[in-house]
Amino acid sequence: MDPSLIVRKEILSLQKPFHGGTAWKLGEIEDFSSNLNPLGPLPCLGELIAEYVQEVDHYPDDYSLEFREALSDHYKVPIDCVIAGAGSSELIRLFPEVFISPGDEVLIPKPGFSEYAFGCRLMGASIKNFHLIGNNDFRVNYDEILSKLDKGLKAVYLCNPNNPTGRLESKKKILELAEELEKRNALLFLDECLLELVEGSQNHTCAGEVESHSNMFIINSLTKSFGFPGLRVGYGIGSLGVIAQLEKARLSWNMGGIEQRVAASCVRDHYSHVTEASKIIDGEKRRMSEALKTMGMSTASVPDSFFFFSSLKDIGFTSVEFKDQMLKQGILVRDCTSFGNDCENYTRFSVRTREKNDVFLSAFKRVLES
Repeated sequence: MDPSLIVRKEILSLQKPFHGGTAWKLGEIEDFSSNLNPLGPLPCLGELIAEYVQEVDHYPDDYSLEFREALSDHYKVPIDCVIAGAGSSELIRLFPEVFISPGDEVLIPKPGFSEYAFGCRLMGASIKNFHLIGNNDFRVNYDEILSKLDKGLKAVYLCNPNNPTGRLESKKKILELAEELEKRNALLFLDECLLELVEGSQNHTCAGEVESHSNMFIINSLTKSFGFPGLRVGYGIGSLGVIAQLEKARLSWNMGGIEQRVAASCVRDHYSHVTEASKIIDGEKRRMSEALKTMGMSTASVPDSFFFFSSLKDIGFTSVEFKDQMLKQGILVRDCTSFGNDCENYTRFSVRTREKNDVFLSAFKRVLES
């Protein structure tokens, strides 16, 4: 029997999205391709995990109450406005499973995180894009979005800061868009997974606005902010109505017991680990920008976020060529061609500690001189 003859038609044309995060396979390589806390995981993470290992002989709490209570206190929102996920990727998939029907239109940024479109295509959605490359400094053109809002639109996706461009959008503009969508019975999916390592992130998050915006769903993750991608810990914050519908379809026991306990402890007791990293990044990204520009990379402006997304045209490389040359110097950067043809001359690399950033800058100089 050929399973392709009976599989859902939406599956036949799908291709699994490409992701980075593979530096561990390369041995002694400095990984600047992943956007993680430059301080790494908490020094006490191993102790926390060991403390909770004794609890693996029973099922985890299906509702992740301790973790959700910690998030509720942190963001000052009701606990029923919070949902837990096995990484934000689970919630990216859950959202269209609950709200998107075949033929519904969704509007997604390009370039953007590939899992948004993948999850929507899986449910038979019609994908429209709004474009960031070529716009003013990669900013969202809200007029373009508004011009594409029609009766068939079910949801608009935003990522703040955007991946891979790293641009931070105005909270005021985002909320205005949410209100415009609400008039049209459309949803706003807002990804804030890259926000917490931005200095002053508490002034930019829309998490505290969900009670007054019934159509908004925000995802986040501890993966990047606490630097442990090997533990799958994500969460969503939304209106009571949105979260209630998502909870109906959420996978039972979706977060392991160890992940729940560690995550709750991180949010409740160790958030200073994130704020310390954001302060380091804020200084280092300015220093790196100045050094890169001095060496001839005029496009390396100080980023809004904690990573650079820069054109390589000044230094005469494509994204693939630059990645290969830096890899020869022991540095892994992100080849941005996977984000689409518009990004074939762009690179993305993270801001880390001063010591690591000096290693990067030295490697960059050697590549230019080779």
